Formats: sequence, C-alpha cells, structure tokens
Amino acid sequence: MTLNDQTRIIDLWVQFWDGNEMAFSQLYCLCFDDLLAYGRRVGGDNEMVEDLIQDLFLKLYQKKIILEDNTKLRSFLFRALKNLIYNQLLRNAKLQSLPDYDFAFDLDYTIDEQLSWMHDLGLSDEVHHILKGLTEHQKEIIYLRFIHEMSFEEISEIMKINTQSARNLLFRSMEKIRKNLHQLLFHFLLMCFLYTLYSNLL
Repeated sequence: MTLNDQTRIIDLWVQFWDGNEMAFSQLYCLCFDDLLAYGRRVGGDNEMVEDLIQDLFLKLYQKKIILEDNTKLRSFLFRALKNLIYNQLLRNAKLQSLPDYDFAFDLDYTIDEQLSWMHDLGLSDEVHHILKGLTEHQKEIIYLRFIHEMSFEEISEIMKINTQSARNLLFRSMEKIRKNLHQLLFHFLLMCFLYTLYSNLL
C-alpha cells in the first residue's frame, strides 16, 4: 500500500463519518486485499478471512466506531482482524484460549509470491531456510514493516507491544537473518532477501 493509499484511507473514513456512504464502500475495496493477505498469513483460510473482513466492516458501518486518532485506522483494522481470526480459531478448536502464536505466521507464502526469479538462481531454498529460523513474532514484524511499510507505532498497535520493543524485535530479526547467511554470500543474499520483500511495492 502506497503512502497515497494510506492518506486515502483516512480521507475516506472522514468522509464516511460526514455521511458519505459511498466512501465506506471505497474504503472497504481499498483495504480488502491487504487485510486478506495479512489474515491468510496469521492463520486463516481464504473463505474464513473474507467472511471475517466482511464482519469487521459491517461492525464498523453499524457502530461507527470512534477512533482517538484517525491516522491509526489501518493498524486498528489489522489488529481487529487478527483478534477476529484468533477468536474464530478458538471456536473451531473448542478451546478457551490458545498459546501465544499457536498459529504460525506464514511469511513463506509472501516469499513464494515473489521468488520465481530466485528459483532460477537456486537461492529460494536458502531464503526459506532462513525464514524457518525466525520466530512467528519476527516473521510478522518483518512482514508489517517491509511489505506494508508500517511505522513502529502502527506495528506496536497491531502486535500489542510498545514501540521500543518493536524496534528491538526488528533489529534482532535482521541480526538473526544476517548471522544465518553464508558470509561469502551475505551482501548478495541480503539484497535479494530485501528486494523480495520490497518488490511488491514497486
């Protein structure tokens, strides 16, 4: 999502509050793909996530939820969807609670979408091996920071950690990647890895 899209999201939300219902429909369309992609990685299948996104926007429409800061709308939507998926998984498993990150964050799926050229170079297995060494929290923060270009404030809202913890987590994640890369290929593979994460934004 571009910076213009992020600004557009806030603008559409304000228009909706001013009585423009068409703006709400446009807001839904603008946010849907990013929310669906995130929801699939959090642990939901396509059909479930699509239903939950619709439920989320229905609640927004019916209740006209008031945000203290409209600039936090995007992180609110991501966090709300994550909570809905978590609760749905609880119901499906008939449990009272799930261990933290009992469901895996699928960053591999993101890489697979961008890695066709890396298969030809024989580098995709190397990248997947590195990803497997990351914790679910580390995968999620890399996804939010590099794919969605979220600020640390937005990330802290979604992951329910403070901003300094978010910064530290990202630093440790990138350090872990660096240490697991072969020294001779470090610079090249790191460029490939970051290019893969950024390429969908181009």
